[in-house]
Amino acid sequence: MKIIFNGYFYKNEKLKVDKAVETFSETFKISKKFHFTLHSLNENESKKLNKKTFSKNIPTDVLSFPLYNNIDSINRLDKNMSEDMGDMFICREVIKKNAKIYNKEFVEELQYIVIHGLLHLIGYSHEKNDKLKKYETQLMKKIWNES
Repeated sequence: MKIIFNGYFYKNEKLKVDKAVETFSETFKISKKFHFTLHSLNENESKKLNKKTFSKNIPTDVLSFPLYNNIDSINRLDKNMSEDMGDMFICREVIKKNAKIYNKEFVEELQYIVIHGLLHLIGYSHEKNDKLKKYETQLMKKIWNES
């Protein structure tokens, strides 16, 4: 799966996010021709989008807007075509705060947030929290051991 970066991302961040997305794509067998757009927002923009979408008046680390309901829908797509998986919006300031809280480097927290957002893009939600957490843990072990 490819990433279309929208906003500012440093070269090392792009490389680490690419690695995380590659591991994710291999795990879920998502075509390299498929893509999603990763947008970088400031806290104010994140807060507005979170309020408009989820009625939560706070900035958040990631918001995902999938174009498909679940991984089964995605697996039925033609893997030879270029398919848009949806949009993901991240907030650098919130990610920086969380990195401090969890004693991680910014880029590690960014990788985690992107994986979390990708799981939402393929249909996993907080309502299905067991599977979401299981895949997050499994993927992050692979990514942080390989990075």
